[in-house]
Amino acid sequence: MKPTQKTVVITGGTGGLGRAVVAAFLADGARVWTNYRREDRFQDLQQAVSASPALQGISADLTDEEQVQQFFDRVLQVDGHVDVLIHLTGGFWMGGEIADTPLGKWDAMMRLNLLTTFLCTRKAFQVMKQQLGGRIFTVASRTALDLPAGMGAYSVSKAGVIALTQVLANEGKAYNITANVILPSIIDTPANRQAMPDADYSKWVTPEDIARLLVQLCRDDIRSLSGTEIKMYGKL
Repeated sequence: MKPTQKTVVITGGTGGLGRAVVAAFLADGARVWTNYRREDRFQDLQQAVSASPALQGISADLTDEEQVQQFFDRVLQVDGHVDVLIHLTGGFWMGGEIADTPLGKWDAMMRLNLLTTFLCTRKAFQVMKQQLGGRIFTVASRTALDLPAGMGAYSVSKAGVIALTQVLANEGKAYNITANVILPSIIDTPANRQAMPDADYSKWVTPEDIARLLVQLCRDDIRSLSGTEIKMYGKL
């Protein structure tokens, strides 16, 4: 690792958004760590970035506290620090009205979206607090603000992500740690295209746009942005 090379942890790096974010930070010269649940998907990611030696992957279930600890322990063992955490891990369930929402689905949304964010940002914050510096980015959703009917479990879990990020921003002021949250509308990923085949994809937010913004926000000359809800709604 080069002395000036940033260490960037990107959770969910094998997903539709994650692949673009990983590629963008590698192109910017960062050293990138990501988790994966399936070896074949990480191999696909490696191929997409031409097997860059700056990309490291670890199998980890981020709903499991011990596995999150082991993931960050490995990053620190090799690189010694974490400059940026970009937490992309999450899930979506369209659902229905609250009255018709099964407890299992509610719990799944809270675990995938809010619990993983808590576990990963908590650990990153602990590391960055010792370093006296770092940047944290989370991803919520436009629905967390609009709170549409029929998407209660998902929307509430993402609203929790916003609140958690704002708390981190406030607690990070004393330690030179910033925290911001991206709020996209619909992201143009293969999974979303498959789910909505008749939609106008030109109105959606591209993963590449989100990736480019994140790279820009991690530049050394941008230091004061924190506690901000960054809305990326495309043309919707």
